[in-house]
Amino acid sequence: MNTIKYLLILAMVTVATISISLAQEPAANSELDSKLYELHFQKGKAYNDDGDRALARRYFLMTIYLHPDHAGANYQLGLMAYSDNNYSAAISFLESASVEMSNKVELYYWLGGAYWKKSRAEGAIRNYRKAVVLDPQHENPFSLYALENLAEVYTRTERLQESMEAYQMALKRETRSVWIPKIKDQIAELHLTMGTYQDDGNTRYNEKGEAIGGIGDGDMRTNRYFEIARHTTDPVKEAIYYRKSIEADPGMYQSYFNLGWALTRQRKYDEAVPAFIRSDEVWRQAQGWNPEAAPKIDAHAFLALCYAELGEPEKALDSAEIALNIAPNYHYGLLYKARALTKLGRPQEAITILEGLVDTNPDDAETLHALYEGYRAALKPKLALAALHQAVRSQADKQQKTRWEEELNVLRER
Repeated sequence: MNTIKYLLILAMVTVATISISLAQEPAANSELDSKLYELHFQKGKAYNDDGDRALARRYFLMTIYLHPDHAGANYQLGLMAYSDNNYSAAISFLESASVEMSNKVELYYWLGGAYWKKSRAEGAIRNYRKAVVLDPQHENPFSLYALENLAEVYTRTERLQESMEAYQMALKRETRSVWIPKIKDQIAELHLTMGTYQDDGNTRYNEKGEAIGGIGDGDMRTNRYFEIARHTTDPVKEAIYYRKSIEADPGMYQSYFNLGWALTRQRKYDEAVPAFIRSDEVWRQAQGWNPEAAPKIDAHAFLALCYAELGEPEKALDSAEIALNIAPNYHYGLLYKARALTKLGRPQEAITILEGLVDTNPDDAETLHALYEGYRAALKPKLALAALHQAVRSQADKQQKTRWEEELNVLRER
């Protein structure tokens, strides 16, 4: 869909209004209406099966225009929205579908995923649990996938014992040869984090006697501080423990990068810069992983973010270009290149990049806000307002959402 049209539509029409203000209730006991919306639904399914998503979407939307509570159409539109990275819409459609599809395991798996993509942990947990409970005989693979994802959400929200129990349950069910060692590694990492890790004969230690590698079935390079930091969503705690991780194992490039990422989320861009630079330096020395000594793509992309925020757009553009020379389609390289271009007075170039990113991921709040900045610099106030409205709607972080809402209120008053 064209980005400009998409933004204008979403700024004025939410998924809820498709069901409420646009929808016309079918007449009671109207056989003609029921045949009509069912005909639209079946056509949508046929087009979907043939791979014509555009026509399928049109017929599914026509179905819920006539019958807002049509579970099948809402479900299909929810799956489409999820695959388009539009997780807010996916939640709305799938929640509507769940009223009539309350026993469909797959629905709760996708709904849990949509909530987690929006960083809404409780919604993710609630729906992943539902998917697991609905399959007590373990007949549906989606309940296993939900259980494994549930374990990850528990881990990321510091509910470690519950995560351990979920992974242990998943290990009993898992038959895929690739996934069994992954789950065992996750269990080993949790033991390391919780202080209950037992040496399996493969463990490496530093001179202080701290475990720094060979954890679990693999040859993982990690340490307890890294795992404590990784198993939280608190950026302050992350930064503290990534620093401890670096002290335990100075050769672990990922600790430096993750420290930089934690600092950017605290808006400490000047402190993040040396962490990203060091991450790149250590990565270039990691011959086993990086035999060609190539630059670290994500480190340079996030250096671009830091330089843009620190008022050095030329350095931001240079850093983004280093990342994009290796990975031309890397999302964050393109995003922060666009932000640098806007700050350099080249908003139209930025808009071209950002519209492409929004077409690919219409629910990404950071990209939408950058597009707002581009439209505003290009003196396109209506589009700027639409983009900022959608950025606020998509933002999960409460502090950032509040800041953007203040911007939106100022823009509306003009």
